[in-house]
Amino acid sequence: MSFNKVYEFGRSDGLLKTVIIKEHNINTSYATIEFTIKNKLTGDDGKVIIDSGHTSFFEPREFSEFFGPIINDLKVRFDNADSVQQ
Repeated sequence: MSFNKVYEFGRSDGLLKTVIIKEHNINTSYATIEFTIKNKLTGDDGKVIIDSGHTSFFEPREFSEFFGPIINDLKVRFDNADSVQQ
């Protein structure tokens, strides 16, 4: 199964951030995970002020080693935030 997710979040000031995670070539001996972050800022007049992004490519092992600790730290933070707020 191929992993292909897009996450977007925006602010009322016109800033839209997009995170894209795509898995390529999963049925071959060489798999690659593409990780992209995009920023788009639109002014009140509808003109694009900023339209930028960055893409990195990882082997599945590299992806897990890099993002695994980040995700685990975030899980702990969110779990603790929920228990404090309740």
